[in-house]
This record gives sequence, structure tokens and C-alpha cells, in this order.
Amino acid sequence: MKVVCVGAHIFDVLGHPVGEIPPGQGRLALEQIRVTAAGTAGGTAVDLAKLGAEVISFGAIGDDTAGRVLRLLLAENGVDERLAVKPGRATPSTILPIRPNGERPSLHASGAMDMLTADDIDWDAVAEADVLHIGGPDALGDFSVDVLPRLLRFAREHGTVTTMDFLRTSVSPEVVELLRPCWANTRYLLPNDDQIRAITQIEDLRLAARTMRAHGVGTVIVTRGGDGSLVVDEALAEEIPAFRIPVVDTTGCGDGYTAGFIVGLCRNQDLLSSARLGTAASALVAQGLGSDAGIVDLPRTLGFLSERQTDLLHRNEEDITDCGRA
Repeated sequence: MKVVCVGAHIFDVLGHPVGEIPPGQGRLALEQIRVTAAGTAGGTAVDLAKLGAEVISFGAIGDDTAGRVLRLLLAENGVDERLAVKPGRATPSTILPIRPNGERPSLHASGAMDMLTADDIDWDAVAEADVLHIGGPDALGDFSVDVLPRLLRFAREHGTVTTMDFLRTSVSPEVVELLRPCWANTRYLLPNDDQIRAITQIEDLRLAARTMRAHGVGTVIVTRGGDGSLVVDEALAEEIPAFRIPVVDTTGCGDGYTAGFIVGLCRNQDLLSSARLGTAASALVAQGLGSDAGIVDLPRTLGFLSERQTDLLHRNEEDITDCGRA
């Protein structure tokens, strides 16, 4: 499995549990503080590597300590990181005070994220990859207009499957028009329910997904947190239920879902089986702190999926909670 990830790479600092921010100079004792490689390209790259893929990752970071640590975290997890260091700019970073119920308000500085250029990408690596994943085109600035349409077309011409996910919680409806040249060469689009409602201005998820297909996208997979996911292509509109699990932190659930889904595709699984593998990976992430928590390797993820599929028939247990929004 050869995957190239392009886009948002973020240095995350997470603390848990944070019920409230102390006033003034107050102090709050936490159970855990963790730093991770995150973002819809970086977090997905880490999860993919843990699941056995050979991953090359491209994005823009700053020439600062956060950038050096971010590169180290990617490398330690087996990602061939080829991040472009932009002198004088800061590395994209987020502080995440994780609430006891797993919700994750964020304090974010985008830094050099929108500084990525065509010269920062190894186009030969894209041609040789099984999958090209674009993470966060809504946050990449001019790259999404000037480079991304060519990159997706190049990938398709070389037989590389293309996937895409958004970064921002609330995506502007202008993104549909901004990325119009990209849609026909986007094989799989994986927004969450808030994102697809925002860009299409359509409340009904099936209609929203079909609207994106009408713009040229091949298949739309909408993640819906504890409500599972919705898979829509030309032949079907199928709901995939979520596993019910004890939630620690929902950060990176979508990245985990995308990684599991991509690995399923690379293993020649059908569309729905790939979505179920994505669901399992997402559920594992939600049970720990940080965007890569819970995922160890592919065998254990497949084992979790096999063991817990029967649980979907028994949704009346009272000691478990739905996975948060992917």
C-alpha cells in the first residue's frame, strides 16, 4: 500500500479532562497532556502508517521548535515526511482542552499551512502511489486553486486513486465553486455532516451527498459521529452504524476513518467493507487522547472490527457511549 498525503500538518497539544478554564491565574490539574502529529493530512498519514501503508507526506510548516517536533513525531510513526519548511513562518499548531465527554474546543494558529507550492510536491511519488489523499484543501490558500486541480488530474492520469477531506469545522459554501476544477478528479470525498451541510447549504445528508456527486465527485462518504457514516455513490446510499464505545477524545476520528477506509480500498475490499474498517479505526482513535490514539496496527484493528461487529446487534447496553463526530 503506497499512499501520498498532501495538505494540513498540525502540531497538536492536548490536555484531558478540561471541564472549565480556571479564572485569572488559576491552576487545573489534568490527568494527561500529549503532543501529536495531526491535521487531515498529517494525522491521516500517521494512522495509515500504523495500519501498514507506506506513506509519504507533504505539507508546509515553519522553521520553529513545533515544526521540528512535528517532523519527529511523523518519522517515529513510520511516515516518510517531506514537509516544506518555510523560513520565518510558524508551524500550524492547535491547543485542545478536551472536555470530560470527549468534545474538543480548539485554539488554532494556521501558521505556514497556506504556503505549500507545486515545487514542494514530488510528482513522481504521486504517480507511483496507489492513493493520493488531499487533507484540508479549504485551508491551503492559493495551492488549492493553482496547483490542486493539476495534481488531481495528474494522479488520475497515472492510475492513482484520489481521496479528499476538509479541515475546518465550518467550511464556506464558496469552497464548492473554488474547488470546482477538482471535483471530477476526486474519486472519494469524506466530509463530516457539518461540513457537507455547510458547503452545499442542504440539510438532508443524502441530498447533499448527491449534490456533490452532481458536481463530479465519484463517491461521497459522510461521517456522522455517533450516528455512523453515510456512503453514497451511483449505485447506493447506505448507512454504516457506529460502534458504541467509551469516548475519551474525538480529535482525529475523521482522520482515523479516512485511513481505515483507504487501507480497505488498498486491500481490494468493497466500498462498504472499507467504510466499516474506517469506522473501526475511528472508534479506536476516540478511546484515547490525540489523533492517533488507539490505533496500533492493522491486525489489531481488524480484530476489533471482527469482535465488535456483533455488538451492533446489541445497542441497548447502558455502560457505553457513541463515538464522537468523525
